[in-house]
Order: sequence, then structure tokens, then C-alpha cells
Amino acid sequence: MKRQQLLDTALTLFVTNGVQATSTASIAREAGVATGTLFHHFPSKQDLVDTLYLEAKQDLAQTLATPPDNGSLQEQLQLLWGKALAWATAHPNQLKLMLQLNHDPAYTISRHQDLMLTTMGFIGDRVEQAQQQGLLAPLPMPLVLSFFRQHFLSTAQLFIEQPELAQQPHYQQGAFHILWQGLQPAKPE
Repeated sequence: MKRQQLLDTALTLFVTNGVQATSTASIAREAGVATGTLFHHFPSKQDLVDTLYLEAKQDLAQTLATPPDNGSLQEQLQLLWGKALAWATAHPNQLKLMLQLNHDPAYTISRHQDLMLTTMGFIGDRVEQAQQQGLLAPLPMPLVLSFFRQHFLSTAQLFIEQPELAQQPHYQQGAFHILWQGLQPAKPE
């Protein structure tokens, strides 16, 4: 119970004040526990941040846990994309934490990608299948995953800041169209 209370409080403070500007003492104080209790559950502030980030990724992965296996690969990826954006608009604080950590030097691109593949490897599998079928360009997976992550974060941020856009089908479809077209094989001249 106290562990979850600390996580909830930390997430709120991190989103409100920023990860770097939030002290462990302020988290403990706001959660109504002693600082020692916080360190009992989380040995360091970085461990607390890592736990929140992993939980956000796992929560997103759980939303996408039953990836579609019918329809074209493009349709399957579009369905996963739509579910991911729906998750983001339903969990704005978790998304805002992801956005902050996107620029945190403690989280390298390879660390983000490893976590994505660990929690949502089925996305990489679908992309590889689409590449093998010639639907997507045979680009290196780290490059593709970086493009996916950045486009997801920027689109989700737009939808959180302007929720009326998230309700418009042409914005939803347009965001996926940009993603899909950005990964298309080059047309012969």
C-alpha cells in the first residue's frame, strides 16, 4: 500500500515539477511517509524513476497484449497504433513521464529500445514481417524503433494537449499514415 502510494505521489510530482526538480524528501512528505520508508521501498530516486517507467511501459504493453493476427500487417500495426494512442490519452501522467525521460541522459536510445523490445517485442516482429514482405523498407531495426517511439510520443503529446484532435478520425488515421509512409521502401525512379 505505501509502495503504491509512493509511486502515485512520485508520478504526480515528477509530472508537475519535473524529475530533476523533485526530491525524495518532497515525495515522502507529500505521500505522508518518512523518508526512510521511501528508501525501504526504493533504494534511490533513480530506482523509483526506473520503476515508474517500467510500469508505464508494462501497462502500455498490457493494453497491446493481444496483438491482432488477422488482417494485413498494415492493418495489424494500425490497430496496435490506435490502441497505443488510446492508452496514452487515458494515461496522460504516464505519457508525460515518458516524454520527460525521452530527453533524460540516464535513458539512452538503446535503453529505450531494449525496454520497448522487452515489453512489446511483438511490434518489432510485425515490422520485420512487413519488411520481409516488402511492405516496409528493410531499414535497421534500431532506426525503425526510434522513429516509432518518437512519432508515438509526439502524436500522443499532441492528443493530450489538444484532446479534441484525438477524437477526430482523420487525425488518428493521419498519424498512422505518416508512420507507415515514413517506413515505405523507396520508389524506383
